[in-house]
Parts: sequence; structure tokens; C-alpha cells
Amino acid sequence: MEWSEAPYPLFRRLAFFAAAQDDVVPAGHALDWLLADGHWWLWSVETQRETTRLLVALVPRLDEAQLIRLERAVLAGPPRKMFKVDIEPERWTRVVDRGTWLRLAKVVEAGASLGSSAAERLAQLSVRYPEWEPAADQRDEFPIWMGEADEWRNFVASPRRRRELCEWLRQQPTADPWREDDWKQRCRDNFATTACALYALAEEAVWPTDRWGEAIHAWSEERHLRRSWRYMAPSLTVAPDDVLQPLGHDVSSWLRAIARAFEGHDEQFFTLARRVLTLDHQDGLDTDEPVTRAINHPVGHVTEALLRWWYRRSLEDGQGLPECVKATFTDLCDIRVGSFQHGRVMLAANVIALFRVDPDWAMKNLLPLFDWQCCQPEARAAWEGFLWSPRLYRPLMEALKPAFLETAKHYAHLGAHGRQYASLLTLAALDRGDTFTNAELELATRSLPPDGLQHASSTLVRALEGVPDQRTDYWRNRVVPYLHAIWPKATESLSPAIAESLGLLCIAAQEQFPEAMERLRSWLQPLAHPNQLVHRLHRADLCTEFPQHALDFLSLVVGNQTQWPPLDLRACLEAILASEPDLATDPRHERLEEHLRRHGH
Repeated sequence: MEWSEAPYPLFRRLAFFAAAQDDVVPAGHALDWLLADGHWWLWSVETQRETTRLLVALVPRLDEAQLIRLERAVLAGPPRKMFKVDIEPERWTRVVDRGTWLRLAKVVEAGASLGSSAAERLAQLSVRYPEWEPAADQRDEFPIWMGEADEWRNFVASPRRRRELCEWLRQQPTADPWREDDWKQRCRDNFATTACALYALAEEAVWPTDRWGEAIHAWSEERHLRRSWRYMAPSLTVAPDDVLQPLGHDVSSWLRAIARAFEGHDEQFFTLARRVLTLDHQDGLDTDEPVTRAINHPVGHVTEALLRWWYRRSLEDGQGLPECVKATFTDLCDIRVGSFQHGRVMLAANVIALFRVDPDWAMKNLLPLFDWQCCQPEARAAWEGFLWSPRLYRPLMEALKPAFLETAKHYAHLGAHGRQYASLLTLAALDRGDTFTNAELELATRSLPPDGLQHASSTLVRALEGVPDQRTDYWRNRVVPYLHAIWPKATESLSPAIAESLGLLCIAAQEQFPEAMERLRSWLQPLAHPNQLVHRLHRADLCTEFPQHALDFLSLVVGNQTQWPPLDLRACLEAILASEPDLATDPRHERLEEHLRRHGH
């Protein structure tokens, strides 16, 4: 049967369901299906319900040899490759025990007599886990059961007294997924007792890392920051490497939280930060976005913690970086250390401050990271870090000028931060000073893809609208020179989004609307949804003030592609005729009227 051979869980489920029906599939064939692919489907949660039902239906039909074969498969346990490599040993043991117990219990439930090895194993598991009982409603056959939370988990309260709590932590070093406890909440509500218990155990070289992780997470809340740093930093600073390794993420988040507020133990802060940086960290989030990865990675956390500590000082231009962070920042800039890229992203996000305070250090260590010619992955990470929250700082732009202009050719590599680059490039062109030439800015802008040009044109609109009291001067002295010397002349990159943005720019020009139309007319085109443009045109009262140009504008943005007449189109046409009645016979007006009539307006 094809279903039984398909590699997809859905088809396996269908095959197992069919095989569980009386006499549909021979018992031997059904057993082969169940144990195929190295027993994968016997243990897969993707087929668990159908597998269990087939097991119960199949057992009474098996002969002795077939039953022994099934028992051996169950006793062998699930394939190890089904689970992540770093699963905790205790967790792995419990997973195997639970799966083995469930399948053996179902065999017994079906009326079969287990062999000696299987019967002994089931008895051992039943003694070890007395709370495990076959579910009367078969809920244990489902990987997910929608029921009350306390149906599955027992609650255990941790001891109130410190000595008893210490012993409890010895016995319960990790949280039991089947027995919920209140340790995390205790850490929030009772810092003194929980901290003393962990401290006492640490003095005895006992480190329940899972419990430490939960505690550090709870102590990262504002109300516990100062106390947790004062009393627990000394212990964590000297924690063994094998203890600090699994706590890397928790400790780095804690350092980031306390960096702005802690007092005392400065040397321990830097020691702990350096130790976290040297840990063997996993890659973190599975994403190709450097900023997202950096802000969620321990190296990024530590770098941000060091920056936060640095910002607490009274910073001045040219004062230089303090040695306690300078050495670490220098190490982070070493591109030979891959995991440090998360730190480099955070440094790039703060490049303006670093450049102002220590330009020599920044020129030597940080700014080379932005050079696309040296290493594209590093340049991408650096630019995305900077573009996370970019600002124009002329001295920095002068130092980064070649790399900044080159970035236009790598727009596609910047992902969501490409729009910030296009905006920054446009702002630099609107106020270029003597940093860039028109030719340089024109070439960079022309290198932008349509998406980049759309964000550039949107930046023009925001810039013009941002100076309502100086709009005419800004249009003449900034926008017009930009359109003349920098904006592309050819319309081959024209898109509906660009057309809409430039239409908004025409409207934002207000008194200069006629000139804007003259300069940008070739960039306007009929839109599927020109509602915003027509609404803005009507609200600006440009139809009354410039009826000829307003009619031309409407005829360009409303056409056959327009799916439905804009709500304010009728009001615009009435305002145009009120100002200049002779336009009633203009072919453009007649076409727009026909468009309205065709749609019942």
C-alpha cells in the first residue's frame, strides 16, 4: 500500500488507522509498518494516537514470535536522533521511561502476556513512577491533550526554612516537568531565603544550575537588581566554568539589567562579563537578521551591559575609552572570533558615541568593520547595527564616506534595515554640506532598487512636511536641488509605491504644487488605490487654489487600474469646477466623471 511507504506522517497515520481495523491488513504487514524505519513510527509523536490504537488492535492477532519482536522494539526505546543532542540526562531518562511504560501498558491492556524481560521492565517503571496510571479516556495516547493544567501536573511547594530548602535543592536540582513547584515564585517573593540557600550550596561546591537560572531570571526584575548584585555577584564571579556555561544566557541578561544601576563590585562586573564572553555559546535564534540575533545572544547582552555601564559616565568628545572596557571592545572587534559578531553589531549601533569619545580607537578597530571590500558578512552586520537607529553625524559620515556610498549597491543585503539606509542617504543629500558631491549622491541613489527609491521619496515627503513654517524655503533650497541633481532622471524604476510617494510630495509642496507637478509629472501613474492621494489633495484645498494642476494630478493617478473611485474624488471635481467652470468640458474632467458614473456615483 502506498500510504504505508510514504515518508509523510499524515499518510502513515492513515495507514495505521486502516491497519487497526479488523482484518483489513494482515498482522505481519501491520507489524512491519509499525516497526519500519528503525522503529521511528513506533515512537513518533506525529503518529502517536494512531500508533497506540494500532498497537492495541494488533497485539491479540500476533503470534509468539511477532509479540517478542514487538516487545524487543519497545524495550530498545526511541531512536536517539529523535531528540536534541544536548537534552539533559535526567530528562532523557524520563522520556524513555514514560514512552516504554505507556507502550508496555497498552500491550497488557490489549490482553497479551508479556515476556519475562518486558514484564520485569514494566514492574520496575510502575514502582519508580507510582503516579503513572493508564487513562480511562485514552488521553495518554495523545501528544497534546486540551484539559485542565492540574490534570497532568502535581504541585509541590518548596520548604520555607533555609536548611530544609538547601536539602530540597540538593534533591531537586532541576524542575520536574510533571511536578510543578514554586521555586521561581519564591525567588521573586523571598530573595533573602532563596539567595542564602543557593549561596550556602555554592560554598559547598553544589551548583543546581537550573535553579540558579530561574533565580537569576527572577532577580533581573527591578526590585531585586541591587540586592542580587550585592550578595550574589561574588559567588557567580568564581563559579566553575561548567556551572557558568549553562547559565550564560541568564547571567548575560542579568548583567545587562544591572549595568545601569549597580554599585560596588565593579571589578567583578568586568570579570563576569569577560567570562561570559569566553563561553562556548550556541548560535541562538535561527534567523538571518544580525540585529535580532545580537539582542538575543549572550555576547550581545554583555556588550550592551558594558555600553550601559560606560554611558553612566560623564562622556566628552575626545576623552578616550576607559581601559576597563577598551580592551574588551577591542577584542570584540576581532572578526576572527565568529561569536563576537553579536557584540560587533551592538558596538556598531553605538558607533557615533564611540567615535566621538575615542575617534582613534574607533578608526582603528570599529570603522573597518563597515568596509564592504574587507568582509561582506561583517559589513552587513555592522551596517544593520548602525541602521537599527541611525543618525547623521557629519564627522562620522566623512570617515565612513566610501563605505556609506558603497552600501547602496548592497541594499538587498540589509533586509528590513535597507529602508533606513535609503532614508539616511536621502537626508544626507538634502543637507550634504561639503561631505558629499552631487555626483556621488546621484550615483548612490541611482543604485537603489525600486524599494529603496520608494523609501527615499517617502523621506522627502516627511522632511518637507516636517517644516510647516519654512515649507517654501525648504522646497526651493533643499528639495528642488535634490530633484534636479540627485533623483534619477529615467523612470524605468517607477513603481506604484514610488508614484504614490511622489504624489504625496507634490501635495506637500503646497504653494509650490504647480512647480512640483511640472517636475514630477512623469513619475505619476494610475493607482489601484489612490484614496490617500485624493484625500490629501482635497484636504489641502489645492483643487480650489490650482484647479488646472489639480485636474491634471487627478487624471494621472485615477485611471482604469483604479478599482473603486476615491471617496473624495467627487468633492475634488466640484471644487475644481467652482474655481474654473470652463474645465467641465476638459477631456480629463469628462473621463473622471465617467469613471464616477460607471461605479454608480
